[in-house]
Amino acid sequence: MKTHFLLRAAAVALLCAAAASLLAAADDPVRPALKLSSASYAGAIRGADGHVDVKAMAARLKELGVHTYYWLVNVPGDWESLQEFLPEAAAMNLQVWPYLVPPSESPPHVKYYSEPYKLDYPRWAEEIARLALQFPNVTAWVIDDFYANRALYTPEYVRGMQARAHAVNPKLAFLPLMYFNEIDRSFVENYGPAVDGVVVAYPQDRGEIDQAWAMLNDVAKAAVGDIRFPVATHSGAGDFGRVSQRARVTGQDHCTLQFRELDDFNGSTEGYHFKQVLVDDAVVWESDVAVGKRGWQDVTVDITPQVKGRQEVTIAFRLLDKKGVANFPVRWRMAELKGEGLEPVVGLDRPEQWTVTRKGAFEAGFGDAIQPGDRKFHIPFVVMTAAQDVEFRLRHDDPVTPDRIAQWLRMCLQAQQDGRCDAVVTYALDLRRPNPDFDPIRDLFHEMGQDRPRVP
Repeated sequence: MKTHFLLRAAAVALLCAAAASLLAAADDPVRPALKLSSASYAGAIRGADGHVDVKAMAARLKELGVHTYYWLVNVPGDWESLQEFLPEAAAMNLQVWPYLVPPSESPPHVKYYSEPYKLDYPRWAEEIARLALQFPNVTAWVIDDFYANRALYTPEYVRGMQARAHAVNPKLAFLPLMYFNEIDRSFVENYGPAVDGVVVAYPQDRGEIDQAWAMLNDVAKAAVGDIRFPVATHSGAGDFGRVSQRARVTGQDHCTLQFRELDDFNGSTEGYHFKQVLVDDAVVWESDVAVGKRGWQDVTVDITPQVKGRQEVTIAFRLLDKKGVANFPVRWRMAELKGEGLEPVVGLDRPEQWTVTRKGAFEAGFGDAIQPGDRKFHIPFVVMTAAQDVEFRLRHDDPVTPDRIAQWLRMCLQAQQDGRCDAVVTYALDLRRPNPDFDPIRDLFHEMGQDRPRVP
């Protein structure tokens, strides 16, 4: 009887150990080994007939000093040109990642699909895996604007794609293209086990890179110090996210509130999301997210009338929808709160001590949302920065100069050197000659050692 008990106990212990092993694997699944290094995306050199000049491409990428190239498949013939390019790339030890467009960038929205398999992404996964068997320098593939199309790309769908690919070639990795405001706990929990890494575009500053790294490495469970509205989500008029704190009034005659603020909406759609500052529920400053310049803005608000005769007031930052939305993600960040004639009890540098109130789907990286992660996983993370004039202007406003584009790239490469991302890719650097943006980027890649591949 005692022997049976000991055997049963041993069996239970083995089952528990197996379960623990499975849970650990679920936290951080085994992913294909990725040799991550600096990269360039798109910007292909084409002849008069529209066909890619593969030899000119290879020479220009060698000069640039990158070890990975993301091959955009969005014009008929690109898939065939890719197969012509791969031997040239292999001869110079260049990894190549096929890069596909999603439904939102396919007919009827734009002229072309990724050909020849169009929107059949499981078939694409299988065919790219076959190509990777023939050309081992095909190590991964990417789908653009992934999260905005997640009605199709559900976690189950992605796992099905991965199964099709890995049945042919288990070494092939898949990475979705994301945006910084989409990197949250929901994405990490739902998609982290199904993907092999992420490419994240376009950082407004170093802080965005650091926060994404913290989310993708289970260092933090929420982005800190922002109010956001998620992608592909409905809201109603009057929905809001609000964070508040008490402040002592120290001057009655003249009182101002100063802070820095930044939102990441780059379009022109007005009348929906509004950024507001309130003093005791009175709106003292307001701005539509569609209005204003890109980058951090300094704001000073005269709140003398609101504090008259008061010893203490409540200060609040609120992101409010005046009209409901269906798919309008935005992230609003605030920093460096201070006052003249006003002393906040706690500044924005201690967001965990702010009070959060919400209506609807708004989220805020304040209060109880700020929790440390468990460091159970690492999702490889590539930063994409704009190296095309039009895209850089859209993301960062004027001036668009070679030096300013290089400045953003330097910030990203420094984040990689500091261990806050695994690689950097330039978006749509035009590889044709002449291009004044090319030389500063080439020089930076070489200066910061990016011609040497890095294995995470």
